[in-house]
Amino acid sequence: MKLLIAADIFPPQTGGPATYSVGLANAFTEQGIDVRIVSLTLDSTTTMVRCPISVVKNKHKIIRYFEYFWLLLREGRKVDGIYAMGPVNAGLPALVAAKVLRKKFVVKVVGDYAWEQGTQRFGVVDLMDDFQGKKFSGVVGWLQGIEHLTVRMADQVIVPSKYLQKIVVGWGALHDKVTVIYNAISLSKVQQAVPVSNKPTEEQWVVTVGRLVPWKGVKELIEIMTELHKNFPHAQLKVLGDGPDRSRLEKTITECQAQTFVELLGNVSHETVLSYMKSSDVLVLNSGYEGLSHVLVEALNLDCRILASAIGGNGEVVIPHETGDLFPYNEKTEIQKKIRLALGGTMPLPFSGSLDRGIFFKKFEFTTMIQETKQLLATLCAHS
Repeated sequence: MKLLIAADIFPPQTGGPATYSVGLANAFTEQGIDVRIVSLTLDSTTTMVRCPISVVKNKHKIIRYFEYFWLLLREGRKVDGIYAMGPVNAGLPALVAAKVLRKKFVVKVVGDYAWEQGTQRFGVVDLMDDFQGKKFSGVVGWLQGIEHLTVRMADQVIVPSKYLQKIVVGWGALHDKVTVIYNAISLSKVQQAVPVSNKPTEEQWVVTVGRLVPWKGVKELIEIMTELHKNFPHAQLKVLGDGPDRSRLEKTITECQAQTFVELLGNVSHETVLSYMKSSDVLVLNSGYEGLSHVLVEALNLDCRILASAIGGNGEVVIPHETGDLFPYNEKTEIQKKIRLALGGTMPLPFSGSLDRGIFFKKFEFTTMIQETKQLLATLCAHS
């Protein structure tokens, strides 16, 4: 099998797709697979991969895509299939190149790019699930159209959760062409986490992790903690992450007079995040959207009690009475009730039931992700 990876973002840029491209390319190269990469990131760190990589040079936003397309055509002639890291920026040029060259085309979808851009830049206020099925005009509608076209025309779509499989099928992709392969998580690194050394022994920590945006439900958690603190005076809310909603959350803390028991810790290292999770009495994720949360998987690997909204892919990780518990998104009364159980010691630790820990975590191992991806792509390319 000869494979071309069409990358949108690439190191030194951060994020899951960038890390995934590097890990996949190096693992496949070690296994003797002919891999090459075309990257849309101008300052791509080419030394991070042990395979050929072509990088666009033109800084002009539009001309850069024509150069990207030309590189895809040039490198695509040498391979059996093209694997795009996303349905829009990488996906559309890679799709057209694959069709011109008559190569197999695969795309990875880890979220709804149209919804993400719509909420961040174009005033969309719908949650992810509410966004689906609606037709928008302007740039958001244009992005929707590209996403839907790319997945419908793909020979195969790879998604990291059953929830996203359902979303992509809703865009018009055939169900049997949308395959769930869970993203890998460095569980060995997670297990090396150490607790926060200066945590006061009497304090009980409710920890939440994520980008500070409205749909992460942190404002509601602050309001819940204000009520909860009356009966649990040593309870503290630790918020790890930063984002555009920070100023609104600081205002909420002031209005609730919660300065003594709510702390916004901002952007911290991954090691610090793991330390706070390991020190938590309960981790709470009140999110209005999650494709599949790495935070929840990492918290479970640390044997944390976890509570999460019954949204998106959360139910694939949080299994009531086995790995944690779920609640309706933003239902403050229900969330407070479940936090009380956790802080009161009546909520069981994860894997206290019949669920096998080893089997549960195997699907999140790097070797599992690589093997399943390799098998899928090899089978597809063999029929080219």
